Parts: sequence; structure tokens; C-alpha cells
Amino acid sequence: MLTRRSTIFGLLGTAAIRPSRAFAQGGAAPIKIRVASVISSAWLPLWVAKDKGLFLEKWLDVEVMTVQNLSTTIGALGRQLDISGATAIDIVKAAAGGLDVVGVCGNTLETAANRQMRLIAGNQSGITSIGQLAGKTIGTPSINGVVHIATLLALKRGGVDPKSVRFIEMMFPNMVDQLKAQRVDAVEEVEPFVSALNKAGHVDLGDPMLQVGDPVTLTSWMANGAWARANPDAIARYIAALEEARAYIAANEVEAREILAKWTRLPKDVIESIVLPTYSTALTARHISAWIEAMRETGQLFAELSASNLVLK
Repeated sequence: MLTRRSTIFGLLGTAAIRPSRAFAQGGAAPIKIRVASVISSAWLPLWVAKDKGLFLEKWLDVEVMTVQNLSTTIGALGRQLDISGATAIDIVKAAAGGLDVVGVCGNTLETAANRQMRLIAGNQSGITSIGQLAGKTIGTPSINGVVHIATLLALKRGGVDPKSVRFIEMMFPNMVDQLKAQRVDAVEEVEPFVSALNKAGHVDLGDPMLQVGDPVTLTSWMANGAWARANPDAIARYIAALEEARAYIAANEVEAREILAKWTRLPKDVIESIVLPTYSTALTARHISAWIEAMRETGQLFAELSASNLVLK
């Protein structure tokens, strides 16, 4: 019996790069997969695989659905959705809540060489280090989300009691104005907004994500566990297409950014300024375990979980 790993390697091999021909000759329809993502450069491999026909070459009919918040897709897995973008935190929280979900592959990594996140203080706040954030107000995209957990960890290790800090949820694009208006003292920001804040003279307090690990899994793909275990071949084909998309982005950045512009509808100057994430389909128990440990250290997880049960084997 083939394992998922051997199946993926087979699909990446010469004989199986275009399995659609064999399926077409047999008259079978492509495998339908319904996928959800948000508008962010993190999901560029998905859009490249869709637009360049890489999914169809693997005989997959992938329907892409755009949502506002990935945390809302968990309940739809196995019903209206087959695979959804996620963070390791989403997977851990769902499992802690008793849901059968698994990570099927990685998507982006945060590394010291390519930092997508930053904790940034306002240039009028007088704050120059994480240790000065006690009693202050921080803008966050989602309380107890992946970016927020990383910030809590950085605060605790920086000698600040996270409970002494007030957090206000807000969207990433709004953080620039909120910081400028001094409604918050600092924000948990990501690219491309980080670059804009740095250019405006605000204070970079570092990348909290690297407190969790370096490299550390930032985004990934998840599925309902029962569906994933019943469809290993479809998942293997999906991962193989994303791998080809990752290689395409690396070799054809100009064309890849054109696809990014199409899906995000961002202005050309913004598209050209975006620092693309580090894309990787790797996802192991070790990647999930790093976040389980971070959640435990910050008092956000009390359930007993095994990271090995949260990734598709």
C-alpha cells in the first residue's frame, strides 16, 4: 500500500507529471476539490497552480473560494469545503475543541532571513523595546490567533506580563491609521504594511514569530480528518501541484506577481513592493508541536494533544 509520501514522490516523477492524459483516456472526470483561502500573498501558490493549469495537470478540478477569515471555515470542512488555508493555531484549537481536523501540508514559513511579521510601536509612543509595553495597548488581527500567540510569547519572554497589556482587534490595513492616530501604542503587523510603517519612522520591536522557532510554520493547509484519510491520492496530487507552483514562483517572479495582482486587486506599486513569503509544503508533527508549546507557555492551551495526530500521515 502506497504511503502519502511515496504517492507524492510518484506524482512528481516524470511518468506522472501529467496524469490527466491517462484519466482522460479512461473517461474519468477530474477529482473535485473545494478550497478556501483569504486574500494575501501567502496563498500565491494556490492561485498560480489554478491559473497555470497545474491542478488540471494532476487531474484535479479545484474550486477556489475566498473568505474573510479562515477561522470560520473549520466548521465547513467535510461539508461545503474539502481543504482550507489555516495556521497551526487553527488546527490546534480545533483539535482541542474536539474536532477531527488534520494539517495536510505547509504553505509558508517565517524565517530570520525572510520576516513577514513585526511588532511595531508608534513613533510618538516613546517605546523602543518590548519590555516597555506593560500597561500599553496593542492592535492585533485576531486575539488568540497565530500572530497574537507569538506576541504573547515575546511579551512573556521579554519580562512583560501579557495580562497587563490591552489588545484591540483590527484589520491589518487599518493598523497604519490607528497607530498614526495614537489610538494604540503598538501593532502586530505583517507585510506589505510593515514596510510602510518602517518608512514612516515607526519603531520596529522585532519579529515575535521567531520566538516560536526559526524557521516556524506560519500558514498551512488543513482538512477534515475523515475526508483526508479517505482521499490520500487527491491530497497527494494537490500537494504536488503546489510544489510545482512554488517552483514556478521562484523561476518566474514577474509573472507570479501578475497573478498575485489579479487575485488581490492591489495596485501595481504595492504588488511590486511586496516581499513574498518563504513558501514550503513541508508540515510535520515538529512544526505543530512548536505552536502547542507556545500556546502552553502563554496559558492558551490546557488540553492534552499529540502533535503527531494533527498531521496527515
